[in-house]
Amino acid sequence: MWWVYVLLGIYILTCVVLVTAILLQPGKADAAALFGGGASQTAFGPRGTVNVLGWTTWIAAAIMILLALVFSLPRVFGPKSVVQGGEVPVPIEQPAQPSQPTPPPTPESKPPASSTQPAPSAPQSK
Repeated sequence: MWWVYVLLGIYILTCVVLVTAILLQPGKADAAALFGGGASQTAFGPRGTVNVLGWTTWIAAAIMILLALVFSLPRVFGPKSVVQGGEVPVPIEQPAQPSQPTPPPTPESKPPASSTQPAPSAPQSK
């Protein structure tokens, strides 16, 4: 699997070259050239991307796309998922909390009568 690391190194180097080549290219001077209305500055018509930065951009982009497709193949990094082989975390038990706190009793309200207390009985006479 050492060749995967070589391909990753080439991929990162290609990405750096591509970003550098794109940032170093000169922009268009006038707004008409942005919309296709600009005339070419050369005597024999437009030349296209024949300069070094243009060709570097195309070649670096092609290499980057090909390596990205190679990395997407399942046999390059193996058919496993990022979640395979990991340990299942143990859930932490937390104490139960009451859903709503009970309000304190007010002095005006009486507590409800409990049915568990016996009713007072009348005195018995003999």
